[in-house]
Amino acid sequence: MTSPLLTHVVLANVYNPTPAPWRIITKMAYFAGLIGVIGGCMLHLIVLRPVLRRASVDPRDRAVLHRRTGLHLAVVGTWFLVSLYFQLAGKAARVKGKEIPYGRALEPSSIWNFVQVPAGPGEWVSSGTLALVQYVLWGVSAVLLMLLWIPRVRARLTAVVWAGLVTVFLAYQVTLLPTAPAEETAYDVVDSLLDHLHVFAISTWVGGIAALVALAAGRRRLTPAAGGTWAQLWTRFSTLALTAVGCVLISGLFLAWTYVGSPGELFTTSFGRFLLVKVSLVAAMILVGAVNEFVLMPRIARARNAGEEGSVFRLALRAFPSLAAVEVALAVGVLFVLAFLSGSARDEAHDAAPALSGTIFAVGAVLVVLLAVSFVATAKVSDRLSRHVHAPTDETAGSRQDLERA
Repeated sequence: MTSPLLTHVVLANVYNPTPAPWRIITKMAYFAGLIGVIGGCMLHLIVLRPVLRRASVDPRDRAVLHRRTGLHLAVVGTWFLVSLYFQLAGKAARVKGKEIPYGRALEPSSIWNFVQVPAGPGEWVSSGTLALVQYVLWGVSAVLLMLLWIPRVRARLTAVVWAGLVTVFLAYQVTLLPTAPAEETAYDVVDSLLDHLHVFAISTWVGGIAALVALAAGRRRLTPAAGGTWAQLWTRFSTLALTAVGCVLISGLFLAWTYVGSPGELFTTSFGRFLLVKVSLVAAMILVGAVNEFVLMPRIARARNAGEEGSVFRLALRAFPSLAAVEVALAVGVLFVLAFLSGSARDEAHDAAPALSGTIFAVGAVLVVLLAVSFVATAKVSDRLSRHVHAPTDETAGSRQDLERA
């Protein structure tokens, strides 16, 4: 008689095998590069550029942040280009069910053999050809950002960022193309779109936070008035991050339903347990973000209203980035767990494939409305906390004047 525990272990190994160390490293590096590119570009276009163009920003601070943004994106582009080669080699190591040692897959000839694999019966294009197109486009986006190492190119930062973002977006859409003509169901379309939304939303959130933490590291070159500028940056980014988190939650819930047939499978399957760890890390990231939104943002706003320039600088460029760095560390943990997720809990539990229904759409619509309401409430609560400024008494005003004289 076969042991149930032994059966479960065998099924877990079949449907969610433990990845090789090289697979964990290359997957983490690839996703870190992709997230860095998308998040860094989105941050510049939606947050940095609008704020830095304001007349209230000191030209010296504008120049420092412009230069550091360009250099950050150049570093990210370089990282992404290198990681793409190792990731593509990983695909070459697993061609149509045939595996070769990863060391051999790193050879250019092995990668060339992979992209030249002919299309199979009924396929209009081979998976290798699609991978070649996608990785070439990704490589172009990385090279565009790498050009920001050149000072003359950094002068046209926004144009380069737009070109890099559009290219990386087009590259990611290649995954939507099937290798064989097939009739797509409503589920296939929704699944693909929400998967793409999930990746771009979490990239905007995490990549943006990582970029801001990197930029804040150069605070010694900023003027004392830069605290106000950074307060505006954090305020604008919090709105972007809130939107991104909403998209992550909606798409993430749908993807979880896709891969997990019932709540019990989160504990009884290997895939479910790894997914549970990932969800816990994301929840911790959201919790840290809530501390920033409900504690630090109001404190920064109150300090600005009270004219406490030193406190604004300390909160916006030391305290806030420190907590944001915790979010980045948790995101690295998410990338590590992500490398262990393959197959699905449904496969392990032999559940039926997911199918869309009116009920699923109705539940999704209700969740969207509830999230929208909760995020509007979050913004209003944070704004109200920011307005609770106590008028300074004669004693505190005198103390402040004494400090200024000192």
